[in-house]
Amino acid sequence: MQKETVRRSKTEKIVLSVVFVFFLAYAITLIFPFTWAFLSSLKTDDEYFEKVFAWPKRWLFSNYVHAFSEFKIGKTTMIGMIGNSLWLTFAGTFVAIMVSSAMAYIIAKYPFWGTKLIYNTAIFTMIIPIVGNLPSMYKLATSLNLNNPIGIMALYAGGFGFNFIILHGFYRSVSWSYAEAAFIDGASDWQVYWQVILPQAKPALISIAILSCIGIWNDYYTPFLYLKDYPTLALGIYQFEIEMTYRSNVPIYYCAILLSTLPILIVFCVFQETIMENTVAGGLKA
Repeated sequence: MQKETVRRSKTEKIVLSVVFVFFLAYAITLIFPFTWAFLSSLKTDDEYFEKVFAWPKRWLFSNYVHAFSEFKIGKTTMIGMIGNSLWLTFAGTFVAIMVSSAMAYIIAKYPFWGTKLIYNTAIFTMIIPIVGNLPSMYKLATSLNLNNPIGIMALYAGGFGFNFIILHGFYRSVSWSYAEAAFIDGASDWQVYWQVILPQAKPALISIAILSCIGIWNDYYTPFLYLKDYPTLALGIYQFEIEMTYRSNVPIYYCAILLSTLPILIVFCVFQETIMENTVAGGLKA
């Protein structure tokens, strides 16, 4: 079959060219900082301050090896920070997703007199700036001795926020006929939620879990406030930047930044379709 050629008018070509140039410039602004940081990470410290934007005289990939021992906060090296980031990311994501999922399911499928109040409260809490509730949250956490690896999970188990709003809308779209069929077979409320509803919500849960992992991995103020004895990689980068005012080791700093962004880039490249797509559960058609 002969392919049909799309003929565009002169105006359309001009508009498309302008749009292409605009997005090309935008893409360059995104790529340039990573390229510059990568080149800076391969220099010596003196070479970096001599010519910031020059190419490295010697490509010192050994800086990335030295970063694991030289990049440290107190006695915690980069390996320790990565370990702290991993357990906090996975544990915090699991707790946040499970609590938000259970609360969203109850509000969506078991309406009672306080349903609208709870939902409106969830919306209202998202309007309040994060900095606005930090003093009260910090006071509450320190008063209840939650500033430890176990207690910090209570802060992630709030149940409200972005996860709740997305899952609430998802559960409302799931047909209740599945649950009714399970109830007829003798299933309990817990069995319906765990064995019938959650499997249908798997795509949405995975997408939200990925976004939560990225957010917790990059979060530095929560460990800074509550887990100073367990510095994460994000907190280490933040504190190392402050200490560079009297301790010069910029290439190692850039090595740490690039190593910290590598897992996020890999996760996004692998799961970008899962994150972007809009998944609607339900096997029953009207």
